[in-house]
Amino acid sequence: MLEDQQWQPVPGTAGAEIYPFLRKPDVTCSNAYLIRTPGEILLIDTGADAGQMERILELVGDLLLEAPRPILLFLTHCHADHCFQAIRNPRFRALPDLSIAAEETGARSLEAGDAVRTVAELMGWEIEPLPVALPLLAARDRETLETDDGFVLHRQQIPLRSGDILTVYHTPGHTPDSICIRLGEYLFIGDLLFSASPGIAGLAGWDQPALLETAGRVRWIFAHEPVSLCCPGHGRDLLATAMPALLDRLERDVAELASIGPFDRSRLDDSLEHAVDLLQEANRVFAAVSGRLYALAYRLDDLGEDEEARRYQELLESDRIDGVLEDFSRFADEFNAGRRLEVQLVLKAVQAIQRIETHFAGDRLNHVVDAALLRRADRLLTDFMNTVFGYRDAGCLSTVDAPSMLRDLVAGVSTPPFSDEAFIEAADDPVAYRVELVSRLAYLPLLEDADLVVDADLVVDADLVVDAEGSFPPVLVDRERFCDEVVGVLEDMAAAGAREIRLALRREGAAAGLLIEGSALLSPRKLRFYRRKFGLSGATLAISGNGAGLFLLFKPASS
Repeated sequence: MLEDQQWQPVPGTAGAEIYPFLRKPDVTCSNAYLIRTPGEILLIDTGADAGQMERILELVGDLLLEAPRPILLFLTHCHADHCFQAIRNPRFRALPDLSIAAEETGARSLEAGDAVRTVAELMGWEIEPLPVALPLLAARDRETLETDDGFVLHRQQIPLRSGDILTVYHTPGHTPDSICIRLGEYLFIGDLLFSASPGIAGLAGWDQPALLETAGRVRWIFAHEPVSLCCPGHGRDLLATAMPALLDRLERDVAELASIGPFDRSRLDDSLEHAVDLLQEANRVFAAVSGRLYALAYRLDDLGEDEEARRYQELLESDRIDGVLEDFSRFADEFNAGRRLEVQLVLKAVQAIQRIETHFAGDRLNHVVDAALLRRADRLLTDFMNTVFGYRDAGCLSTVDAPSMLRDLVAGVSTPPFSDEAFIEAADDPVAYRVELVSRLAYLPLLEDADLVVDADLVVDADLVVDAEGSFPPVLVDRERFCDEVVGVLEDMAAAGAREIRLALRREGAAAGLLIEGSALLSPRKLRFYRRKFGLSGATLAISGNGAGLFLLFKPASS
């Protein structure tokens, strides 16, 4: 394994030595690999960090003092996190006898200063054209091989002055110009293993079929070429023996991304807005879940149910979730202070989501926490990831009788999820008794300090909720999602101090919807959040005519 920022030999070469710059995975700067041989100085990627480039320039200067020789920079692909310093650092570009090599399609993007293909636009970085002296894998320079799976692999072998052969393989998918580079027993694989990651998949030039084929191409390299170590564009090096399993995972992940959308400026902006909402909503929702668990554990302990109390204290691992959210919050503060990029905040939110999902045991909480709250917590995570991947949420829209839906919603909010009869029947079964006991102890009325009033224009009885004329039209909506979001609005209004909340089905000409009025108004951020959420349920959120509430406009079932 490689030692960071130390000279060490490259096995399988005639005396080449490598000085790696290994970084924690970070979209703003790649690893860089400086290699010295008696005949040349090789550099594989520069990264985008100014401090890293200063150290590279210092080392290159020392090597040139020892013996002047050509400098060759090979770029694994044209993304700016791998080459920004090569583009923007005048001292680097002024090095004597410097040649830059990149696959020919990437070379064209670099020479054109293409801010989209280099993703400089997403980073908010200004770039300029970078001359590429050695376009790689042109038809006249490459040989064509066929892999065991029937895929075509283009390979170019470049003789070095030192007597070694540097081999370049075309491995498109992450970008059209992605390459792997082999020197001796070391294979430099660029961003291959990160190509299916959220915020990476879907970037300009990302190609799912090509990436699936490239996994087969790389398998061929391991089967036919002498490789002992893989050097990625981000993170630590990997033994070649670990790669088959990693390629298996890559293929599984890529296969699931057939419908991914492009990760462009528009999706970044959408994801960024959603990430800010995510932070606040996740804090609120998971605080509510955690609070109920802690209250339940306290009550069980007070009743002498020590073992059961400990089980619920540990169930959610909420301390870990709190830690993840606090870390995300600190990161957001750094972003707001201008010390982080937009794309970094989005990817930090992705990281937070993935960690929360690891610890969120929703399937074990159904009798403890309100089901609507659990569903909202789950959707909070899923909706954000769908935004990042650019999936179009088709929803589960169906024709619904709105008065009946409102009846069930009101009953669900007003009725405890347990009964005296079930409690009595469970008395002789210790397991069932504990479940019933836990349900009672964990129950918190949704609107404990607020009255829920159904509009007088509606007739409410045990069987039906209808408008006075009995002619409210059928609507097209995702019933479960819509009702869960209404419950969220009721909770927020109550938390904001509303003492009375009114629900009413309304028709205004051809428009039909649900009016929610409370004495406490929601913040602009909350309105933006619910506008997105209700949109996914098939409804359109608007402010009511008098500005005192929300009007949720339904799609007519005939549309």
